[in-house]
Parts: sequence; structure tokens; C-alpha cells
Amino acid sequence: MTTETATDADVEKVKRRQAKAEHAAAALDTARARATTTASQHDQAVEALAQERAALKTAQKDVKKLTKQVAVRGKLVKSLRKDRRSADKDLARLQDDTEQRLQKLAQAQAKVTADDALSELEDGKAKAAVRTVKSTSTRSSAARKAPARKTSTTKRTAGKTAAKKTAATRSTAKKTPARKTTKTARTTTAAKR
Repeated sequence: MTTETATDADVEKVKRRQAKAEHAAAALDTARARATTTASQHDQAVEALAQERAALKTAQKDVKKLTKQVAVRGKLVKSLRKDRRSADKDLARLQDDTEQRLQKLAQAQAKVTADDALSELEDGKAKAAVRTVKSTSTRSSAARKAPARKTSTTKRTAGKTAAKKTAATRSTAKKTPARKTTKTARTTTAAKR
């Protein structure tokens, strides 16, 4: 009885220990799987972290480079803005100066034309005097129409100048020669008598 009882106890003990061993083996397998998984995840995370750090470093370099480029570009824009304003001022000044010189030239040409016409008129060449005035007016008109590249301001100035020149020439040709012609006629008449 004692031997049989001891044997039953040993069997029960073996069963218990076997169950514990199986449980421990299962837990070991679970732990091993978890360790493998976490090790793989850790390695992947380390690699990803290294890549992200490298990318961040590159991005920081790019940001630093772009910051310098923006600073340089800003200085360039500021300098070019000053140059542009200066160029615009010079252009406006030279435009005004050229217009004034053209007006003076037109006035001088008008005076020369009027003097030539009066001289021809005094010489008894009335038709030649008219032709002189007309030819000057025709040249002035052609000069105004020919250059298509002139600015609107230049065209307006040229038109006004030509109009003034023509009006001045006509008024001078009409008023002054009449008096001189009368004097010449009187002198001629007196000489005949």
C-alpha cells in the first residue's frame, strides 16, 4: 500500500512538474518571440532615427544656405531699387532737357525761316518766300510723322512747337513784309517821279 501510494504521489508530482515545465516553455517561447520582435523594432527605429537625423542635418544646411541666399538677394533688390530710381530720374531729366533743346531749336529754325522769307519778300520774290515757309512747314510735318518710336510727350511737344513755329512764321510773313513792301513801293514810285 505504501509503495503504491508513493508511486501515485510520484506520478502526480511528475504531472505537476510537467505542467509547470510546459508552462515555462510556453512562456519562454512567448518571451523569445517578444524579444525577437522588440529587437527588430528597435533596430528599425534606430535606423529610422539615423536617417531622420541625417535628413534634419541636410535640411538645416539647406535652411542655412537659403537664409544666406535670401539675405544676399535682399541686398541686391535694395541696390537695384536705388539704381532704378536713379535711372528713372536721369531719364526724366534728360527727357525734359531734350524737349527744351528741341523747342529752342524749333524757335531758332522758325526765326531763320522767317528771316529768309522776309529777305526773299524784300527782294520781290513773294512766291519764293511763301515756298520757303511751306517747305519748312512740310519738313516739320514729315519730321513729326516719321518717327513712330517717339514717346507721346515728345510727339505733343513737337506738335505744339511746329504749330507755334508755323503760326509765328505766318504772322511774321503776313505782318512785317506788308510794311516793307509798302515802303519799297513808295521808294520805287518816288524814284520814277
